[in-house]
Amino acid sequence: MNSTNRIQCPNCGHDIDVQDILAHQLEDQIKQEYQAKISAGQKKLEEELNKKKKAREEFEQKKKQENEIFQERLEKQMREERKVIEERLKARLTEEQAESMQTLQKELNEKSEQVKELNRNKAEMEKLKRIKEYNNMPRGEL
Repeated sequence: MNSTNRIQCPNCGHDIDVQDILAHQLEDQIKQEYQAKISAGQKKLEEELNKKKKAREEFEQKKKQENEIFQERLEKQMREERKVIEERLKARLTEEQAESMQTLQKELNEKSEQVKELNRNKAEMEKLKRIKEYNNMPRGEL
């Protein structure tokens, strides 16, 4: 090597290659710069990962809330539909009971008329029987 690239240590008198020192300094500086860039890149990557994680958690929470709201709406709608069905069923049952009661009342009225007719016929038969007995009685018993 060229002697101009070498200097002597003022303390110990040892020969030092200036290019080696400059190369080491430059290498250390470049290592520090790249290490700083790598650290900054890792930090940025971690921040982005944290943002995405937070966004995912928020999405999951929102999804959960929407599912709860949907479930509540569905249950409410089912209750309302059940109530409407029950009201229709009650109305139908009431109507059927009314029709049944009318039919029973009609049958009762018919049976009452039949009983009245039967009683009239019985009374008429009794009257005719008495008349016949009266007509068949000897005249002296009168």
